[in-house]
Amino acid sequence: MSYSANYTDETGNIREVTLTEEDSLEALKNDYQEILRTYNPRYVAIRRLPAKPGEALHLQVTVKAPSHYLTSLQDTEPKACDSMAVELICYPGYPLKAISAAYAKDHYLASPNVFRSGDACIDEWIPLTSSLTTVVDKLARDMIHDPSVTRYDSVANHYVTQWHQDAVAAGRFPTIPPKLLYAPERTSLPPRRTAGRPGAAPPPLPRRRHGSPLGG
Repeated sequence: MSYSANYTDETGNIREVTLTEEDSLEALKNDYQEILRTYNPRYVAIRRLPAKPGEALHLQVTVKAPSHYLTSLQDTEPKACDSMAVELICYPGYPLKAISAAYAKDHYLASPNVFRSGDACIDEWIPLTSSLTTVVDKLARDMIHDPSVTRYDSVANHYVTQWHQDAVAAGRFPTIPPKLLYAPERTSLPPRRTAGRPGAAPPPLPRRRHGSPLGG
């Protein structure tokens, strides 16, 4: 089985990138291992959940730092909490297929970029740029209300926009220094490896000889 997607290159031309099923699994394993190395477990816990039919990988990411949440579609009053968790799902065909991310409907992040349904807005999915690593980074920083990842020009929940901006102006957000999220030897998101090349499958990434296809 193979997966294909179109993208626009630097010259504005539409190109096609193709991955085999093996390439997709290798790219997912690579990025999963990358996020395990990137974050400080004191502040960021990454846990694999059982994948359901049609899912390639199901994760729960918990940021153990002060945050704020809402409890329903009608709730407009953010409430303080000591941690926040979000679930991410990667699908067969990753990274050409977009990831989905959602909070619990009765305990979702109070953020301009989280819908009142609890679904997280993770921006446009770009096949050769977007990845599990970029999505986790955005979500982790959003959970501490880091304004550097907040899209005020693309609001999913306008009820908390002014609240968020006021807290930033008052110096209350982010709730902890963002560098604390990362492993001590890292302070920012590592460079993204290209998972494919136009019109062809990428060279396979190193495989483990034993254990789960995703490792870990």
